[in-house]
Amino acid sequence: MSDKTKERMAMRSRGRAAAMLAAAVLATAALGTSRAQAETVQGRVVRVIDGDSVLLKAADDKPPIEIRLHGIDAPEGCQAGGPEAREALQEMLRGKPVSASMRGRDHYGRTLATLEADGVVVNLRMVAEGHAWSLRTKWDRGPYVAQERMAQSLKRGLHAAGGAIAPAEFRRRNGPCGKPEGDAAAAAADAARDAGAPVAAAAVPAAKAATAAPAATAPAASAYRCDGRTRCSQMRSCEEATWFLRHCPGVQIDGNGDGVPCERQWCGR
Repeated sequence: MSDKTKERMAMRSRGRAAAMLAAAVLATAALGTSRAQAETVQGRVVRVIDGDSVLLKAADDKPPIEIRLHGIDAPEGCQAGGPEAREALQEMLRGKPVSASMRGRDHYGRTLATLEADGVVVNLRMVAEGHAWSLRTKWDRGPYVAQERMAQSLKRGLHAAGGAIAPAEFRRRNGPCGKPEGDAAAAAADAARDAGAPVAAAAVPAAKAATAAPAATAPAASAYRCDGRTRCSQMRSCEEATWFLRHCPGVQIDGNGDGVPCERQWCGR
């Protein structure tokens, strides 16, 4: 190979390296601008609802904000690994000041955010330690897929025993919080609820309604059942929220423990 050929090849290599460096600088600048534009709230977590949802109290007189951790999906509360995910999140946040970078809202109206505590990105750490999955959409495997694969390879957290089922698949098979597989009426009711349509009482078999509520319950309550909904954003009235608080386990609709659910959304006095 001649010296001129070697020189031309070296020049091309330096050109490619310079182009890659310029692209990296531009990407970093764009990321910095995006972060600067995102609203950031400082506060403390006053309650961990589950492995990917918390109540954050900012340093002002406003009520706590319900936050869904952006980009992750933790196991359902009634799913294997669910209680452990909640405990892990509690441990990461207990007594620490938290910075929440807001990322919009989900379809339930909850605020999406990336949390940082003690310099740790909590969303990333939950996936890296095997307590959550990188949240998938139709065309995207989520922001933490590399951490998820590492946790699976190292058998961390819920991946320790192998065969862990992602929450979306668990919900598809069982419905929210373990409805029996093959319950077509319950599945239809859930689909209508998720689409925002009213759920007819007839969609729930009479035997199932009788099981869900004691015989002494007022007649109006027969229209409701414990169907896995746990949050105020999923309720449709104060009456419904009150029934859920009295009859259903695992609901998170009475944050101050005064017996009145969803005071901001439905039952405000």
